Amino acid sequence: MANETPQAPDGAPAPSKVKLPILIGMVAVGLAVGGGTGAAVLGPMVAKKMGKVVPIVAVADSAHGGDSAAAGGDHAAAAEDGKEGGATEAAIHVLDNMVLNPAGSGGSRYLLLTVAIEVGSPAAVESFKARDAELRDLVLTALGTKPVEQLTDMAAREQFKVEITQAVDERFGKKSVKRIYFPQFVVQ
Repeated sequence: MANETPQAPDGAPAPSKVKLPILIGMVAVGLAVGGGTGAAVLGPMVAKKMGKVVPIVAVADSAHGGDSAAAGGDHAAAAEDGKEGGATEAAIHVLDNMVLNPAGSGGSRYLLLTVAIEVGSPAAVESFKARDAELRDLVLTALGTKPVEQLTDMAAREQFKVEITQAVDERFGKKSVKRIYFPQFVVQ
């Protein structure tokens, strides 16, 4: 009796709970949601991997108040551009997945980093694209002389940004770099 199929009161087999069109509809909706999410999330990542410069909009936020240097200099940068309080368009050149051995580590430790450079002019964007290997070498040379202790010190990262900015400006021309960011900075 346990192996019998359920039957309706009139002796006919009971209808299936899940209908085929409903199942197909659920799969279609799942694919559409997954495809849209993939395009929104993975699309920009693939564009960065292909070397496309992704423009961002930087907005000076006056709600934080206080000293502009303490707030990362956003207010001062917006005022320099002559667009105080408004949106300014900037381009970011990203140097992904750079690996180096810190000084004195004997190859047993490494730094994995990504450097994002906010570019100061349209001419600098093209120059950074064309001379990407040279730009990577500048960053690796600047940070390759640092020992592990200095690389793991969070306070020293601002000094690293200053050193990289100076090195890039010397090689590519003054005012090539607006800001430097370290979206990835892992010491192992």
